[in-house]
Amino acid sequence: MRNIFFSICLAVSLTALGQVKWPQVRVLENQGWSVQHSVMSWDSLSIYFSARAPQKSSYDLYVMHADGWKWGAPQRMDALSTDADELWPSVSSDERMLFYVVSGVDPAIISQIWRAWHRDGNWTEAAPLIISSSEDSKPQIAEDNQSLVFERREQTKKNDGPWHLFAATMMDDHNWTLPMQVQAAPASSPIIAMSGTIVAKKSGKPIGTGKVLVYNAMNEQLLQTASIHPMTGRWRVALQSGQHYRLALTAEGYSYHYMDVVTDDLKAREERSAGIIALDDKLSLTLTTYDAETQEILDTRREVLALGKHHTIRLRHTGYDDYVLEVNTARPTVFTETELDIALQPQKSMHHFVVTDARTDEPVADPALRMNGQPIAADTALRLNKELMLQVSSPGYLFFDTLMTTGNTPADRTIPIRMVPIVKDLVLQLRNIQFEYDSYELTESSNDELEALAQLLFMNPTLRIELSSHTDDQGSDRYNDRLSSLRGKAVESWLLERGVPADRMVTVGYGKRKPLVENDSEEHRALNRRVEIKVLDF
Repeated sequence: MRNIFFSICLAVSLTALGQVKWPQVRVLENQGWSVQHSVMSWDSLSIYFSARAPQKSSYDLYVMHADGWKWGAPQRMDALSTDADELWPSVSSDERMLFYVVSGVDPAIISQIWRAWHRDGNWTEAAPLIISSSEDSKPQIAEDNQSLVFERREQTKKNDGPWHLFAATMMDDHNWTLPMQVQAAPASSPIIAMSGTIVAKKSGKPIGTGKVLVYNAMNEQLLQTASIHPMTGRWRVALQSGQHYRLALTAEGYSYHYMDVVTDDLKAREERSAGIIALDDKLSLTLTTYDAETQEILDTRREVLALGKHHTIRLRHTGYDDYVLEVNTARPTVFTETELDIALQPQKSMHHFVVTDARTDEPVADPALRMNGQPIAADTALRLNKELMLQVSSPGYLFFDTLMTTGNTPADRTIPIRMVPIVKDLVLQLRNIQFEYDSYELTESSNDELEALAQLLFMNPTLRIELSSHTDDQGSDRYNDRLSSLRGKAVESWLLERGVPADRMVTVGYGKRKPLVENDSEEHRALNRRVEIKVLDF
């Protein structure tokens, strides 16, 4: 025999993968090879053959895989080799099973059909078929991976009987129907060839490093794994009739593409094309951070991450705890553009409010503290860098309110609060009660102070007060007297609606007659525009 793979050349030189013609298989330079039988895989990317290598006495099984536009070197299938001859390989369309003949392993068995399984990248579990007799040959597994035809010699005393064609059907991985003699190979279940091309989304160039995973869509069982042509990105798989498949197309460092294929209406030998499928090598991740307590959106940013890697993203925002996001794009990624909302926890510092009597410095028993109108404890955690309205009340004391700024670090803070006992003729300015310009209509910002005043009266039921309103020196006496009187009445009306009895309040409009300071600047005029309460009786 010449030193070329003659039978392989014949099979390959006429094979096409999509629109790409394979070149002639190279000449094997080494002398002494003897090639007997060959078969090409369904996707045209592998050739299985039986050959006797130089200096070898028996025939073994070999495989060659496509390597770009060339064929790689022959690889001996060591897991299937015995001291006998391995001949007549036939590979299933999903490349999960390899059928072949072993000749000479037992004097009582001339030739027997064996089968090996392709599992986890290795050929294993090689064993004789349960249906094979002592002299079978030339097995051919049909494209449906179930129908097997082979030749069997009629037994005679001289072992020279004629050969007959037999067929059997694989029921499951272990069981077969009884072989029956046939005149011709029976028609197998219809098969379609599903094919397509995988390219990179960004460049449009073929991806030759990927694979096609074929699953049973009903139970997610992996049925076969097909390779992709290393130069063209083309792939091709065989699918049986009456099935529901899910195909997963991917390559290392690229996204996954899933497609469902139902073969109920297929025609035998039908060719279906999935076309060009673009896989992305990047994940575009839009991250929106928001306040975990207020739901306020803080920031939106976009991260572009390479697939096939593990990424760590640290999200930072002033006044909030850092958030570490772990993104593992090595896992199967289908959607390459996605959004994620992340709640950031505001940083806080512990505030200790110490409430004492302004005259005796003794602690005030059970003071009621409110922050922006909400009750708080004497020891409470508050957000950093915030302006908040603090209000404190206790029976027998004037209410305390102030606009305070929380700390800018998480360190603990102690806030002293001195409460003024209620005594007759005591005057308290209510600076946070304000009116619209040139009007006696209360502003919405006055509500907290008005509520604190109402609570003071409810907490001290024997307290009677004078409500007085004051203006600056702008305008006539008559105008300012009337405006201050109406403003005092507006405060009284608010308290009456809140439920404070009318006999506990007296309203007076002093106009501009009782300034605190000279009306010689806008700042001083602002000080003179005020509402006060005076203790009449307690």
